[in-house]
Amino acid sequence: MKKKISSYISFWHDVLSLLRYAEGRLTFLVFIVAVLEAILGIAMLFAIKVLVGSVAQQGSSEADPFNSRTLFALGLTLAALIFGKLLASFGNYLRAKQSLLVADVVNEEIQRRTVAADLSFFDSALYYDALERAREVGAQRPAEVISNALTCLRSLILLLGIGVVIVGLDWRILPGIALALALTLIVQLQTTGMRFRWITQRIQLERKAAYLDWLVTSEQYAKEVRLFHIGDNLRRQFRGLRDTIREAQIRIEWVRASRETMIALIGGLVFIGSAYLVATSAPDNATALSALVLLVVAFQRAEAAGRSAVQSLSRLYDDRLFLGQLFQFLAIEPTIKVPAKVTPLPDKLEDGLRLTNIQFSYPRSATPALKGVSLHLPPGKFIALVGGNGSGKSSLIKVMCRLYDAQDGQITLDGEDIRNFDPVAYRRQFGVVFQDFGHYAFTARENIHLGDLMQPADGPRMTEAARLAGAHEIIEALPKGYDTMLVRMFDDGQELSGGQWQRVALARAFFPQSRFLVLDEPTSATDPSAESALFDRFREKLGDRSALVISHRLSTIRSADYTYVLDKGRIVEEGRHEDLVAAKGRYYTMFKAQMPD
Repeated sequence: MKKKISSYISFWHDVLSLLRYAEGRLTFLVFIVAVLEAILGIAMLFAIKVLVGSVAQQGSSEADPFNSRTLFALGLTLAALIFGKLLASFGNYLRAKQSLLVADVVNEEIQRRTVAADLSFFDSALYYDALERAREVGAQRPAEVISNALTCLRSLILLLGIGVVIVGLDWRILPGIALALALTLIVQLQTTGMRFRWITQRIQLERKAAYLDWLVTSEQYAKEVRLFHIGDNLRRQFRGLRDTIREAQIRIEWVRASRETMIALIGGLVFIGSAYLVATSAPDNATALSALVLLVVAFQRAEAAGRSAVQSLSRLYDDRLFLGQLFQFLAIEPTIKVPAKVTPLPDKLEDGLRLTNIQFSYPRSATPALKGVSLHLPPGKFIALVGGNGSGKSSLIKVMCRLYDAQDGQITLDGEDIRNFDPVAYRRQFGVVFQDFGHYAFTARENIHLGDLMQPADGPRMTEAARLAGAHEIIEALPKGYDTMLVRMFDDGQELSGGQWQRVALARAFFPQSRFLVLDEPTSATDPSAESALFDRFREKLGDRSALVISHRLSTIRSADYTYVLDKGRIVEEGRHEDLVAAKGRYYTMFKAQMPD
C-alpha cells in the first residue's frame, strides 16, 4: 500500500513539474475557473428548484404566477446559465492554451532525452518500443491529466449539490443513483485496462506497419519497389498487420459498448423507480408535478455530471498508465556522462590518439566487434585502416569518437584517458564522414555548417571547406548557390547525385577546426577522377590535422604514413604500404586483387 501511495505521489509530482515548466500560473487559473464552473452549476440547479417550486405553488392558486419570487428565481436561473456559458468558454480557452504550451515542453523534452541518450540505445528494440510509447502517449497527456482531474472535481462538486436537491425530494433515490455510477466506473476502468494492455502489446506491430507504409510511399525505395514489383507484397503485409490491430480494437469496443448498454438499462430502471417514489409520496398533483419536473432536471444533471466524473476518473487511470511510460522514457539517463572532475583538453597534441587493447561488443551481442585492437593516430599523420565487410572498421570509429565505451582496454589523448574529458568537447576534436552520412533537407550552406555550429555560416571557412572536399564547384552551379535547398521535399529544392552528396558530407567534415579527420569510405560513390582530386595534396589539405581514412580502394590509401589491416575485429597486420606488400600477407592479397599488374 505504501509503495502504491508513493508511486501516485511521484506520478503527480512529475505531471506538475511539466506543467510548471510550461506556465505555473496558468495551471492555477485553470483550477480556479473549474471550481467556479462547478459553483455556478450548483447555483443554477438551486435556482431551477426555486423556480419550479414557485411556479407550482402559484399554479395551485389564483395569484399572479409572475410574482417577485418567481421573477427572481427566473433571473437567477438565466444569470447562472449565461455566466456558466461564458465561464465555460473562458475555461476552454485556458485549457487549450495550457495544452499547447505543455505539448511543446513535452516534445522538446522527448527530443532532448533522445539526443542525450547513448548510441547504444538505438541498438535495442526495447528503446524503440519505449520511444514509440512515449510518442503514442502524446504531448497533450500531461495537460489532459490536470484537465481530467479538474473535470472530475467539478463533476463531484455538482453531484454533491444535486445530491442535496435529491435528498430534498426523497432520500431513497440516492442508493440507486450511487449504484448506477459505481457500475459505470467499474466498466470504464475495466475497459481502460484492456485498452492499455493491448496498446502495450501492439507497439511492435504498429512500428512494423509504419515501416512497411514508409517502404511503399518513400522516394528512397521507389525505384526498387517498381523494378522488383514488390509493392503488392508490401501492401499485403501492411494490410495483414492493420487487420490484426483493427480486429483487436473492435473487440475491445464491442466489450465496452455491450457493458455500457447494460449500465444504461440499469440507469433507466433507477429513473423509473425514482419517479414512482416521488410521485406517490407527493401530497397533491401540483406538488407531484413540480417534484417530477425537478427530478427530471436533477436526474439529467446527475447523469451528465456522473458520466463526466466517471469518464474523468477513467481517463485519470488511463493517463497514469500511459504517462508512466512517458516518464519512464524521460528518466533514461546516458551512461556516457561528463565526469565529476573534468580534465581540460590539451592545447597542443604531442602523442595524439592511442587505442590500447580495445575490446568491444554491442549490447546484447555475444560476438565481440573488436578484439584487442591497438592503434595509434599521431598528430599530423595520414593513417589508413583497411579490411573486409564486417571486419569492425565502423565500430572502431564509434569507439574512437566515444559514441560507445569499450568494455576493456584504454583510449588516451596525449596520455590522458578520454573518459576524463567532457564527452561533447572531446567529440568536437573530430570531423567525421560516416559511410551512412546524413542527407539533410537543408540548404547547402546549412548542410556544411552542421559540422560546427559554433562557427559563422557565412565565413571564409565555409567555401574553404567546400573547396577542400571538391564540393565548391558543384554548389556554385546550383540555382541559388550555397542557399539552394538540397532535396526536392521542399519548393525550389535540388537533388544531388550520390557522389555529390558525398562531397557535401566531406565539406561538413572539413568545416570544423578539428584535430582529427575520420573518413569512412569517403570516395565510395565518386568516380576515379574525383577520388584523385580529393587525395591530391591530401597532406596539404589536412594542415596540422591527423587523418584516419578507411577505404576498400587501396589506391586511395597507398600513400598513407601507416596502415592497419583489420580482420574479424583484430589488427592482423600493420606497417607502411611497401612493407605490407613485401610481407605478402592479407594486405598483399587485397592489393594484388585490385591491382593485378
